[in-house]
Amino acid sequence: MIDRPEIPQQLSDFSHFGPFWEPRWKRYAVKVKPGEHYVANQDVVITTVLGSCISACIYDPVMGLGGLNHFMLPAGEADHIGSSSRYGLFAMEQLINDMMKQGCQRQNMQVKLTGGGNMMVGLSDIGQQNIDFILKYIEDEGLNLIASDLGGDQARRVAYFPLEGRMLVNKLDHREDQRLIEEERSYRVEVDRNLDDSDVELF
Repeated sequence: MIDRPEIPQQLSDFSHFGPFWEPRWKRYAVKVKPGEHYVANQDVVITTVLGSCISACIYDPVMGLGGLNHFMLPAGEADHIGSSSRYGLFAMEQLINDMMKQGCQRQNMQVKLTGGGNMMVGLSDIGQQNIDFILKYIEDEGLNLIASDLGGDQARRVAYFPLEGRMLVNKLDHREDQRLIEEERSYRVEVDRNLDDSDVELF
């Protein structure tokens, strides 16, 4: 049995996450759930599972750290600005600003995107709306998009290595679709119920 190293020290804003040993990667991992993000300057792997949601993986090669978020944002040109669209914008700004707290600069950030699957064929394609939003956001903010794996009809398991900026994506079997659809539906309801507009400041 290989001795495990000590659990890497987490940045103070993320100490509530519980790292677990991942034998496949031979390092500690952190799982990011919908509505969360994580930034690390240690040799960990950040994981998440996406259906119609999207993850932005951002890396600063100068500072040698990175982060990942996991958000759902139905948005489009004709949409009103409601709690869901504001939540998505806020999620991107949270990740970027938390990286800037560590000394990162926007001009150095390298972005990789994944997710936005069409999980309910024949119904409203939330995944495509998410894709439209994030690509417009990247363009409007002048961020450097260097890789993307978006769309399709499969869920994804993501592993992101923040010290390298390496994003690995595994397409999942369709048998897992229904569980992800239910999880994302519950998440959307919870966000709409709990988001207090007065507590959200956009910048």
